[in-house]
Amino acid sequence: MRLFVSAVPAIGMSSRRIITLHVFCASSHNKVRKKGARDIRYLYEFIQHQDDLPIKLFVNSVKHIHFHWHKEIEILYVLQGSVVMYLDQRQYTLHQDDVIVVNSMSVHKIERTSEDNVLLTLQFGPEWLDTNAFVHCNSSTQTEDNRRSYDAIRHNLAKMVYEINKKASGFRSYTLGCLQMLCGYLLRYFSSGTNEAAQEDAKSYDYKRLNRVLHYVDQHYNQKITLQTMADQEHLSLHYFSHFFSDKIGIPFQKYLTLVRLEKAQAELANSTKSITEIALDCGFANVKLFNKYFKEKYDSTPSAYREALALADQPDPDRKPLTYEESSSGDYYETDTIQAMSSLYRYLHIDTDESMETILHSPASSSASATASTVVDVKVRTNGKGTPFNKHWNVVTTAGRAVEGLREDWQHHFSEMQQQFPFQYIRFHGIFNDEMMVYNEGDDGTPIYNWSYVDKLYDKLLHQGIRPFVELGFMPSLLRRSNETVFWWKGSISPPKEQTKWDALVQGFVRHCLNRYGWQEVSQWYFEVWNEPDLSGVCWAGTKEEYFSFYASTVKAIKSISPALKVGGPALGYGSLWNDTWMEEFLAYCHEHKVPLDFFSFHVYSEYPFLKGETDRLTTIMPPSFYRESMDRIHAKLSSTPYCDVELFMTEWNFSLYDRNLVHDTMFMAPFVIYHALATIGSMKGLAYWSFTDVFEESVVPPAHFYGGFGLVNRDGLKKPSYYAFKLLHKLGEEMIARGDGYIATRKSDGSLQLLLYHYVHVDQLFASGDWSELSDMNRYAVFEEKGSKAFRLHVEGLAGRYKVTSYLLDREHGSVFDDWVRLGAPDFLSTEEIRYLDARSGPAMKTEIIHDVQDWQQEVTLPPHGVLLLTFDRQY
Repeated sequence: MRLFVSAVPAIGMSSRRIITLHVFCASSHNKVRKKGARDIRYLYEFIQHQDDLPIKLFVNSVKHIHFHWHKEIEILYVLQGSVVMYLDQRQYTLHQDDVIVVNSMSVHKIERTSEDNVLLTLQFGPEWLDTNAFVHCNSSTQTEDNRRSYDAIRHNLAKMVYEINKKASGFRSYTLGCLQMLCGYLLRYFSSGTNEAAQEDAKSYDYKRLNRVLHYVDQHYNQKITLQTMADQEHLSLHYFSHFFSDKIGIPFQKYLTLVRLEKAQAELANSTKSITEIALDCGFANVKLFNKYFKEKYDSTPSAYREALALADQPDPDRKPLTYEESSSGDYYETDTIQAMSSLYRYLHIDTDESMETILHSPASSSASATASTVVDVKVRTNGKGTPFNKHWNVVTTAGRAVEGLREDWQHHFSEMQQQFPFQYIRFHGIFNDEMMVYNEGDDGTPIYNWSYVDKLYDKLLHQGIRPFVELGFMPSLLRRSNETVFWWKGSISPPKEQTKWDALVQGFVRHCLNRYGWQEVSQWYFEVWNEPDLSGVCWAGTKEEYFSFYASTVKAIKSISPALKVGGPALGYGSLWNDTWMEEFLAYCHEHKVPLDFFSFHVYSEYPFLKGETDRLTTIMPPSFYRESMDRIHAKLSSTPYCDVELFMTEWNFSLYDRNLVHDTMFMAPFVIYHALATIGSMKGLAYWSFTDVFEESVVPPAHFYGGFGLVNRDGLKKPSYYAFKLLHKLGEEMIARGDGYIATRKSDGSLQLLLYHYVHVDQLFASGDWSELSDMNRYAVFEEKGSKAFRLHVEGLAGRYKVTSYLLDREHGSVFDDWVRLGAPDFLSTEEIRYLDARSGPAMKTEIIHDVQDWQQEVTLPPHGVLLLTFDRQY
C-alpha cells in the first residue's frame, strides 16, 4: 500500500515520503531595468485571467519575488506564516490573516521570512475600481476601530474562494457579486486620494511611456492598431519601439495586443449573446477566421465550442491535469498545491462585518444540494433490445491487508458474510512469507526448514469459502534478507534475498506443497504475483530496478520448472511509474529479451496525482474521476507495441485515496465512487481488485475511533459501509448490458429479468483536491465535495409484457450510510454491543416492492441526491 504525509498527519500506503510545501523563487527571465544606485527592478506582469472569470485567484508559497508591477489590482491574504512586502517604497511584515492591496502599477516585491508561508492572491482589472482611486488597505496597521472593515474584505475573499471551489450552479454570478462587494468596500473604507502611479510615472520616463501604451491598448483594442501606429504615437522609430516594448513586457507588441483582444472576446463569449462574428469585430480582429485561429491556439477550443461548453457545465474540463512547473501561468508566482491553510480564511465566511453590510441570507457552508438546480437525464430501455455481454471484473479479485490477519476470527467473520452476499473468485494480500507466518527457518548448519502450518490453516479456510488465493509472493523472510529495510507497522522486509537460490527453493517448496495438498486441478487456476510495487525503490523494494528484473526472472523460472502451465506474473506496478517514467517499458523489454514468461500484468491506481520525479516537494492532488480509465488506457497503449499486448490485466489495488486514514472512505460518496469506476472500466481488464474488504488492517497503528477512514468495505466492528452495498448492488446486475449512459446502466439476465442501476457521482471540490483538508473533520465529512444539486432520471422502459415485481434498493445519506447513522446516534466514541447491532440493522439500502400488471411502457421519474444510488429490478411473475 502507500503512504503520503502532507500538512495533515497523513500516513497511508506505499509512496512513503515526507511532503513539504514547495516555494518558488521568481525567475529572471523577464527583462530587468536598473535605476540608480538602489538597483530597483521594475517588472511588468501580464496576468492572464482564469478561463471563465475576469480574475486570477490562486494559492502559492513565496520565497522571493523581484520588484514588479502590473495594471491589475492585487489583493494578497496571508493564510499561514509571514512575508515581508516592499510596496510603494515602504516595507511591511505581514502575518497570518493579514490582507494588503497592491494598486494598479504599484511596484512591489515579496520575500519570505524565517518561517514558511502560504498566500492567497486575487488579481483583477482596475476597471472594477475607480481607475484614479488609490486604495490603502493594509491590515498590518489594523486597529480595533477599523477591524470590521478589514473583516468585510476577508469575508468577501472567503466567499469567492468557497464559490470557485464548490462550483455550485451559478457560482460565476456569486463570485462576481462578491468581487463587486469587495470593490465597494475598498472604495468606501480604504480609498485614499488618487493613484498617481497609474496616471503619471515619477520614477522613469520609460515607465510612463509603457503605461501610456498599455492604457491606449486597453481603450482602443477594438480598433486597428499596428506596431507603426504605436511607434508614431510615441515619436519613435518602428525598430526602437518594437525592442522597447519587448524588453519591458517580455512578449512582442502584437502578441500582447492579441492577448488583450482574446481576453475581451472571452468575456463577451461568456456574458453576451452576440454572434461570433460580432464579437470578433468588436474586439478588433480583422476577420472571424483570424479570431478562430488565435482563440483555438490559446484556449484549445473554437469560440463557438467554448461558448457551448460554458452553457452545458458550470465547471472546467474535469480531465484537466494539475499544472506542472513549466505550465505555471504566471512568470512571477508559482501556482502550488495548498495545505490545510484555508481554514484561517474560512473563519470569515459567516461573520457580521459591519452594521451596513448586507445580511447573509444564505450560508454557503450550510447550503443543501437540493437547493440548487437538478440535472435531468433521460433513460430509455428496450427490454428486447440488443444486448452486449460483459464480465463483472469487479467481482473477480478482492483484497486484504496481510496473511496473518486472515487467521483472526473477526476477519474471517467479515469475509464469510461478504462472500455469501457477493462472492469473489480470488483474494490477494501481502505477507504470505512474513516471519509471523513462520514459514521459513534454518537449522544450525543453514539447512532450510519450511513450516506450512499457518499457510494451510488460512488457505483451507479460504478454499472452503469458495475463493482461491491470488498469491502475492512476499515479503522476504528475515533469515533470507540481504539488508534490514522494512515497510509498514508490521515491518515487512523489502530486501532482495542474500541468496537467490534459497529464495527460489522456498518458492518451489511452497508451490509443491500447495500442489500436493490441494491438487493440480485447483492450484493450476491460481495466480502467482512476484512481489508488490518493486518500482517504488526504497519503499517496497530495497534493491535496484535491474535486481528486481533478475529476481522476477529467477522466481518465474523456479515456478515454471515445476509446471510451465502455472500462471506467474506481476509486477504490481505503482501508478506513479505508469505515468512518469519508463519502468514498465524496461520491464517488458527485459522479459522479452531474456524470454521470461509474463502470464499476467498487474498494477495499482489511486486518486492522488503521481508526481514527476522532480516534484517530490509538491503536495498531494486528487485527480478527476477519469484518471482511473486514463491509467487503464495508458497501460493498453504501452502494451500495444509489445509481444504482451494480449496479456491478462489485473488492477490488484484501487481505492479513492492511498491514505488509510482518509475520512472520506467511510461516507456515502464511496458507493457511487465504486459504481462509477466499476462501470467506467468495463471490458478493459480481467480483474479490478478493491483495496481492501475489511478495516481489520494494520499497515499503520489502528486508531481507537470506529470510523477513522480505513480502506475497508466494513469497519473493524463488521459494520458495512456504503462501498460494501455498492458491490452488493453491482452483483445483482445481469450478464448482458442493454443500455448505459450518464449515471446509469441497464442489464438483463437470461431469465428475462431487468436491472436498472442509477447513481449520482459528485467529486471532491478543488480545494480538497489540491491537498487542503480544512473542511474535513470527524463529524463533518461532506463539505469537501462539489456543491451540486439532485439528479433527476426520467425512466422509460419499453416492451414489458405480463406481471412484474419491481424492487427498489435506495442508498443515500438517510438510507444505508452507517457513518451518517452513527452521527445521528450521537457519535459515541465507543460503541456498545447494543449500539453496534442497531447500526448494523440500519446499514443496508431501503427496499420497496411493487407489482405492475400489463404495463408495456413503464415510466417514472426518480431523483437522487448527491452520492445517491438506486437499483431497480424487474422480475417476471408467473
